[in-house]
Amino acid sequence: MTLVLSAIVIVAVVVYFSFFYLQRKNASEIAVKKEQVNKLVESSVHEEILSTEKIKLSGESLTQFEETKQNYLYMVNHKLPQISEHLTELVDANGHYRFFEVRRELNLLNTKLETATKLEKETKQNLQEFKKSNLEHQKRIKQLEQKYQNIRKTLLAKNFSYGPSIDKLEEDLAKIEKTFDSYSQTTKQGDYVKSTEILKVLKKETALLEKAIKVIPSLYRSVKNVYPEQITEIKEAYDKLSATEYGFVTDFDKKISDIQTLIATNIVNLSELALDDGEQTDQKIDQEINEAYDELESELKARSEVEVKIETFKKFVAHARKNQRELLAELDRLSQNYTFNHDEMENAKQLDEDLKEIEQELANYQEKVDGKKPIVYSVLKEQQTKQIETLKKIEEKQAKIGDSVQTLWNDEQEAHKAVRLFDFDIHSVKRDLEKLNLPGLSKEYLDYFYSVNAEIDDLADKLNQVKIDMDEITKLMIDTQSDLDVLTEKTNDIIDSASLTERLLQYANRYRLRYPEVAQASDEAYHLFNQNYDYAGSLERIATAIDKVETGAYKKIEDEYYASKTTTNK
Repeated sequence: MTLVLSAIVIVAVVVYFSFFYLQRKNASEIAVKKEQVNKLVESSVHEEILSTEKIKLSGESLTQFEETKQNYLYMVNHKLPQISEHLTELVDANGHYRFFEVRRELNLLNTKLETATKLEKETKQNLQEFKKSNLEHQKRIKQLEQKYQNIRKTLLAKNFSYGPSIDKLEEDLAKIEKTFDSYSQTTKQGDYVKSTEILKVLKKETALLEKAIKVIPSLYRSVKNVYPEQITEIKEAYDKLSATEYGFVTDFDKKISDIQTLIATNIVNLSELALDDGEQTDQKIDQEINEAYDELESELKARSEVEVKIETFKKFVAHARKNQRELLAELDRLSQNYTFNHDEMENAKQLDEDLKEIEQELANYQEKVDGKKPIVYSVLKEQQTKQIETLKKIEEKQAKIGDSVQTLWNDEQEAHKAVRLFDFDIHSVKRDLEKLNLPGLSKEYLDYFYSVNAEIDDLADKLNQVKIDMDEITKLMIDTQSDLDVLTEKTNDIIDSASLTERLLQYANRYRLRYPEVAQASDEAYHLFNQNYDYAGSLERIATAIDKVETGAYKKIEDEYYASKTTTNK
């Protein structure tokens, strides 16, 4: 029972303190919100509204101000009192422990106070904008008025600098003045919204006029003084150079006429204040004049360079011609005895044509100089530079062709020497075979021998012709040498096989009576040697039989043979 009572007491205490805590918390929040309401009611916005009302506003500006003011006053006079009254009711509800109702209503009031605070802030900003607009427009009026006066003074003081543009400039100035009066009047009436639109137009018109009075003097000076003087200078220089046999790529009479047309066009552009077109045309005129100056200067410089190099160039051409005559003469001489296989004659004739073309162009130049005819020296300079490179290549090719044919005679002598050596070698082969007194030679070997011999004879015949083809002869020499090497190898094989067979047959005699197989092998070897002329087969047959009855006998006899052969050759 005591525990139950204690629990009830504890719960009662907890509930009491909970109620006490919620009541204090709600009371604190109600007090904070009352303070917020009081601050909004006592806001400086009231004074700012009064000070803004003193500014003359009209039109859209006045409409916007009235809307801002009415929204704020409705909040202060209606919405804030309602919030204040509602807070008083919540104090009473909080005293009667209606905590959930108080909490719900405080949340709703919190949203309303946030909206009111936001409206107060926006109202301040809008009022500041009205004041700022007033100050800015006043400032802009003074600035634009100063600009207008400066433009007017400039046009009055320097109207001579604007040439055909002055009438249109004064017309535009009068238009700006009319727009400025409209802007000033609208601003004085306080319609800043409308005056802002007029200000945009006024600023654009003023900026265009400011640009015009800044740009036009330079453009007008160019078409009035600078360009005409430059055209006169160009024409005088052109006439002077033309009188001293200078030629030109450009038709200067037409170019000067075109520039004068552009100048006339730009005068019209200036009179109409078409400044973008005027600047583009001015750039075109400047470009055309600079090109004319550059071409005149280029021709002067080119003539000087051509005349400085012309004597050296003539000597270069003469030297190339001398080389060409010698080359053609040498080719003609050698062509009587040799066949050219690398287009030497055709290439030399092409070089001759290239050289004739350069000589003709040089003759044309000299003819113009002698006849005092116009010469475009810049073109001639470029042509001369290319011709010098061509002459260098011509002389390089001349030397290359000359070197390629100069070796023909030496090559022929080497070929004769080689043929003599081939003839000696094949006769040596024949003598070496004859020394052995062999019973005969195989058809295969004899065919090959006669084939190589025929190759040597054919090579000798070709070398003895009136006109020889050294390329063909060189190829035949390579083939003949290769075939002769093979023939020598075949011959050495026959000599070695026959010599070893004879030694082995003599050695086999000691075994014939005791070993029938050796006797049989000897008979077969004799047959292969004397009837078939198969010396390698004969050697293999007897060598195999002897090695069976005396291991290593063949190797010993073979080593002795090659040792004695080496000693004999030494």
